[in-house]
Order: sequence, then C-alpha cells, then structure tokens
Amino acid sequence: MLKSIFMILFMIALTLNAQPEIYGELNDDIVADIRSAKKVEKSPFFRPYQAEIIALEGCLQKTEGYLDSGEKRELKVYLGQLRKCEKQSKKFDGHYVTALRESISKEDPALFQLLIESNPRILQRDRWVEKSVTYYKKSRDSTPFKAGERLLKASEEEEKYRQMAAMEMENYEANVKVLSFDEAKKSRDKDGKIRTFFVGYQKRNGVTTLIAENKNAYAVTLSVKLDNIKNYSVDRPSPYHVEVDPYSKSEIMHLRVKNVKKGASVRWLYSWVMGRHSARHDAGFLYALPFKKGSKVIISQGFNGKSTHTGRSRYAVDFAADVGRRIYAARGGKVIATEASFNKGGFDRSFGKYANYITIEHTDHTMAKYYHLKQYGVNVKIGQYITKGQFIGLSGNTGYSSGPHLHFGVYKVDSDYKTMVTLPFKFETNVGVVDSPKKGNVFKTVR
Repeated sequence: MLKSIFMILFMIALTLNAQPEIYGELNDDIVADIRSAKKVEKSPFFRPYQAEIIALEGCLQKTEGYLDSGEKRELKVYLGQLRKCEKQSKKFDGHYVTALRESISKEDPALFQLLIESNPRILQRDRWVEKSVTYYKKSRDSTPFKAGERLLKASEEEEKYRQMAAMEMENYEANVKVLSFDEAKKSRDKDGKIRTFFVGYQKRNGVTTLIAENKNAYAVTLSVKLDNIKNYSVDRPSPYHVEVDPYSKSEIMHLRVKNVKKGASVRWLYSWVMGRHSARHDAGFLYALPFKKGSKVIISQGFNGKSTHTGRSRYAVDFAADVGRRIYAARGGKVIATEASFNKGGFDRSFGKYANYITIEHTDHTMAKYYHLKQYGVNVKIGQYITKGQFIGLSGNTGYSSGPHLHFGVYKVDSDYKTMVTLPFKFETNVGVVDSPKKGNVFKTVR
C-alpha cells in the first residue's frame, strides 16, 4: 500500500538538509488508510478488525508534533513511529484484499459497493482495478452505484493515458522490407516522407551485401531478421543488432551463395529505433529541475504514476506548466532532434503525431526528451551543444495531451532493441536529492 515509503525514508537518510514538511505525505497516506477503514468498520466482515483500526489511530496520534520540529533527533523518532504505523496499515490492507476477493468471488454486491465507496488504496493496483471493473460491468445493471461509475470512468480514462504512453514508446519504424539499395533510397515511411534511415542490398560477384544509411543527427539501433534462408551462407546471426552512427553508411552483413548451380533465396525485415543500445546511464548525475532557478515546481505525475507512467514509461515525470513557461536543460548535451511546427493538441491518440519536442543526447549516450512544447517554442538547433540550466524552449500543450504540462524523461534503447525505455534519475532540489518524484511534490529549482 505504501510502496513509496521505503524509497523516501532512504532519501531522508541521505539528505541532511531536508525539510520536514515533505515527509508529511507519509502521514497523509496513513490518514487516508484510516479514513477508508472507518467507513467499513461496522460491516460484519470487518467487525473482528475494529481493534486494529483503534490501534492504528493510536499509533498515528503518537507522531503528532514531530512534523513541526526541525530537530534531526525528533525527525528520527517521527520516522521510526511512522514505520510502526506503516506495518499496521499494511496488515489492514490485507483485510481489504481478502474482502474484495470474497465480494467478487461470492458475488456479494453489498460488500463490493461498501469497499469501492470507501476507496481503499488497493484500488491503485492495476490487477484489483481490473478485477473490480470487470465485476462492476457484470453487476451494474442490477446494482449500479455512483462510486462504481466513477471507477469505471477512471479506468476508461486511464486506458487512454496508457495508449498515449504506448504511443510514445513505439519504435520509429518496424518490419520494413529490405529493397535494392536504389529502391530503398527512394522509399517512403508511413507518413509518405522519404526515409531518413533505410537498409538496402547490393549484389556483386555472388555476394549480397546489406547496407544501412542513416541520414539522421542521432545514432540508430538496427535489428535485421532473416528467414527462409536457402543456399546462402551468412556472416552474421539472425536477428542481428547493430548501432549505426549519425550521418553514416555502413555494410551490415554479407550473404554468399553456397552453390552457384542452385537457386538462392532469403526473406528479410528490419526495424530501427533512435539511440544507442550500448548507452550506460551515469546513475550518480544530479539533474536540474527544467525550470528557471528559484522557481516553484509542481509534479503532476511522477515515477510509477498510475495514469501513463507505467511499463517502459515508469520513470518519466510530468510537470504542471502553463503554456509559454520557459524550459531549461536538466542536463547538458547535444541536440539531436526537434519539432516545433505543430499547433494541435488533445486527449485523443490521433493528436500524437502533433507533439513538439526537444531531444538531447548526453555524454553517456542516454537521451533527455522534453515533450508537448509550444508551437515555435523550440529555442535550440539540431547539432547544438547545450549546457545544464540553459534556456531551450517553451512549454505547451501539443500532441496527445490532457492539458498543458511538460513531459520529461531520460531514455535509452531497451533490451528488445526495438523500443526506448525510461531510466531512473535524480533531481537536485531545494530540499536535497530527490530520486522518487511523485504526484503532488512541490520543489524549487536550484543550480
């Protein structure tokens, strides 16, 4: 239930100058758990656990007064007491799981409704949301209720967010046929534009050579797959993965006919994604909050956010930001991709291709992506080197976006060689190092 507590406690131990008010969220989590428990305590199912609820309330009361103190000794006592409360809260969390499982398996609409209306935090867990939504859809004709409708609507909205996250992680081009090099050079992508990256073949003296040409300012991780190989010897395994440097042309593999008196054939496909699979993130680097020094920054969705920051997007961060707010580089590097021409945005996947953005490659070859920028709100050029804290653009609301904000993440090519994945990173803030930003956190930018 309180999954983030351990990470925050660890951060506290490391952050000597941290302010006690940011720890209040731990207290708030347990208060929310007690509030949910109080709503169900008179239910026959929960009557045996009333003493646990009273004990949890008493545990929390013992923490009162410590948050107003800046003394490290008293903060230690406070955090120690919170750990005890957390254990009790987790135990009651188990009772909720048992109750929800029973209400669904035994088709008990009264218990199910009581649980949903009490809004226990187990409903933040994907599998219990899914189970609850499935059951409510089945039973809503006979026993509809407002909290169930809210759960259903929230689930539908979350699915839209998930589609957005999946779209952001789609690889640039997949399952592209290998054509003759001259044909490949003229081939077009799914949007009808001449390809900036392609693989073609050339035949000479019984040898077929696959050649990749990258016309982009960034490196590409290429995957080539060969099927139905007949009468060819190949000097690379299949599938074969290789990095192709920016603005380069490379021979990828060679196929030689084994017996010239017999026919030879092969079927091949390739896919590619922006970035280097070999990138290794400097985990000790402290990123700056991407706003003006001294300004207030609000996290609207943090790591493992329940809306879109799951799966490969789990370590992205959304910042509340009005259209036109100035954006600064969280880390220095080279600008490798930008888009600034669009003026469309909305909460539908069809808007996805209209996002304005900046992508900066770091010295460790990871990439920072700044999404949803304002039209003509890009203040850098491809190939330009940027320093940490340098002004780079203006926030906006373009692309698949539910409202004005800045989406920020650190990326590299994932282990499948076909998609990008976000990486955990640390922010430098006025309250110290933050390595697990979450919704509702408020910080100030430092340099």
